[in-house]
Amino acid sequence: MSLDTAVWLSRPLGWNSTVRARPHETWPGNSLPRPAVRQIVVFTDPDTLRGGRHSSLTETREALDDLTDRGVAVVLWGNETRAEMELVRADLDLGDPFVSESGGGLFLPVDYFAEAPAHARAFAGYDVLDFGRPYAVVAAALHAVANKLKIEVAGFSGMSVQDVADDCGLSLAQARLATLREYDEPFRLMTENPAVQGRLFEGLRRAGFRCFTHEAHHHVTGVPDKTESIRTLTRLYRRQFHDVLTVGLARDPDELGLLQAVDVPVVILGESANAARLLRKIPTARLTDDDGPRALGKTIWDAVHAE
Repeated sequence: MSLDTAVWLSRPLGWNSTVRARPHETWPGNSLPRPAVRQIVVFTDPDTLRGGRHSSLTETREALDDLTDRGVAVVLWGNETRAEMELVRADLDLGDPFVSESGGGLFLPVDYFAEAPAHARAFAGYDVLDFGRPYAVVAAALHAVANKLKIEVAGFSGMSVQDVADDCGLSLAQARLATLREYDEPFRLMTENPAVQGRLFEGLRRAGFRCFTHEAHHHVTGVPDKTESIRTLTRLYRRQFHDVLTVGLARDPDELGLLQAVDVPVVILGESANAARLLRKIPTARLTDDDGPRALGKTIWDAVHAE
């Protein structure tokens, strides 16, 4: 979790009272289904929505309200835990599905779709699709492989909430949400030797786990492909609406998985971004230097209307 994301988590936990329309709902006062229209689904992460470091929560919420009022579904997809995602969604008044812990779990609000997936499990008001192994299994595998290779690691599972707060620069409340993990174990190596990291990653890969590095931590997960959650949710939308257009909105040009899994990839370029290099990797990407929440809706609508 980045410090930018942590800003969202400084607000009190609580749900906004506004209720968003579900995809299968009928028109008010009419038992007939909504007319068939193209459903636009935007996949993005909390840090991308937040915009610049000095953007206001009010501006971001207003921009998203404009999108949801037009029937656009805004799906959060990122590294955050379910608890962290729920707080971001409450702050931004979002009611659509979300994906936690780098593709580990897809959380569909109950009755969001007319027909829930047959293999979903019911949990805390959601129909949940799990793409990764349980957190306890992942954390145990990390330590088993590290011990076998005689490599010292420090994972969240062995740290107190205070330890996580100190390590990540978070408040205790923020750290508590970050430790409520279900699929993915963040950890640090007690050495900076790249060869040691390579040995551990290879050992975990051979044990059937995937490793990656995000910001200050390494991560191990049982999720084979973090974009499978995007493709699965897209299929659910298409089963409901048939005509669906997916948009991926990212600030990080290295978020290739997200950008390749959607119909319309959109990248908000930073000062250090290499546009030519990005277009070689994703020729269909739409590039923009518009920044901040006020440009959010325009960026998405320009990309959609160009289709």
